[in-house]
Amino acid sequence: MRYKVILQRLYEYSNVRKPPHIKLEDSTIGSFVVYDEGNNEIFKCFSLENIGPSTDIPNKDKRIMPRVYSIEWSETSIAVPKKYKNKVGNKNLGKGLLLTCDRELPEFRHRRILIHIGNYPQDTEGCILLGMYKSSKDGVINNSTLAVQTFYDLVAKYGVENFQLEIREIEQ
Repeated sequence: MRYKVILQRLYEYSNVRKPPHIKLEDSTIGSFVVYDEGNNEIFKCFSLENIGPSTDIPNKDKRIMPRVYSIEWSETSIAVPKKYKNKVGNKNLGKGLLLTCDRELPEFRHRRILIHIGNYPQDTEGCILLGMYKSSKDGVINNSTLAVQTFYDLVAKYGVENFQLEIREIEQ
């Protein structure tokens, strides 16, 4: 792998509200840094996931286990930048990035963990959101479309097969 992505979980927030909704959810904010083969930082933003405990069980709105993942393109209906959208029949599908770990856990593919646009924990559905900024106190991220577009563009430019994503738990 030529490009290493480190998602370091940093902070947990409780009772995050997505206006105008009343439903509260908890979030985990992390740093999301892409390094080239010379270990130089080439992109940095923030990540947002649900709060723990981390799990591999599918259909849970929970964050995933810390480990190293491969990334692949996947046709999906998630929120992706306009440049990565296409229409198939009556559906608007996007070319999204899916995390896999086939060697360690082939069935993980069914968990469907994607990297996509969103600013609140209510947007995650167990996936990873990216944002250029984090709010200082409220457990949300901002400028998600720009962050996802920039990361997708890097992956498209250098080849998805050249990227690995390592998730690290909050340091105690």
